[in-house]
Amino acid sequence: MNRQEPEKIFCIPRCDLETAFGGTLPSGGFAEPHIKEVLSLRQHFVPRPEAEADDSLKQVIPYQVFTCNGRFFVFRRGGGVGEGRLAGRLSLGIGGHINDRDAAAGFLAMDDFMGALLREREEELVVTGPVKTHFIGWINDDSDSVGRVHLGAVFRCETENRDIVRLRTGSEDLHFVGWMKDKEIKKEAKRFEKWSLLAMESILRASFPA
Repeated sequence: MNRQEPEKIFCIPRCDLETAFGGTLPSGGFAEPHIKEVLSLRQHFVPRPEAEADDSLKQVIPYQVFTCNGRFFVFRRGGGVGEGRLAGRLSLGIGGHINDRDAAAGFLAMDDFMGALLREREEELVVTGPVKTHFIGWINDDSDSVGRVHLGAVFRCETENRDIVRLRTGSEDLHFVGWMKDKEIKKEAKRFEKWSLLAMESILRASFPA
């Protein structure tokens, strides 16, 4: 019997990212560099078990946050989600790993990246109307075992009708909570993934710059 090959996921060496970002990656949200610059760095497709244990690599994750008239789409991750370390947490972010099948020519170009973003969206959501998708920037948090091996590319997905967005039945173990204002999310901050809070702050900064 042939054993199934482990998923090979898209990673970039931390040292290369630090060059592009201008120094050691701190925690927080960053507007620059552009995705195209990051995709020009050395790319690796690494078996997922290896990547999860190697913090010299960063798995680049498209992280989509849906908004409607100042409210954020919120859901809870159950115990059956792919990333078990996030089970039970509230989240704003739809997304997942990019793998070697997303890279049409063995190298992940910008079109491939956006294709992977849409694939993840379709796997977890049903979206039945127009959505404006904008790149906001990056989020990083090296304070725990999940964050140390991931780097989030944040996209704001804006709709004028919240009824067009719902979780896909039978997808990952995800449970809809509601559309919440930023003040409500901040009050419940301890229940949310760190990435969700960082992504929300990045979106608010982009919407209402100082």
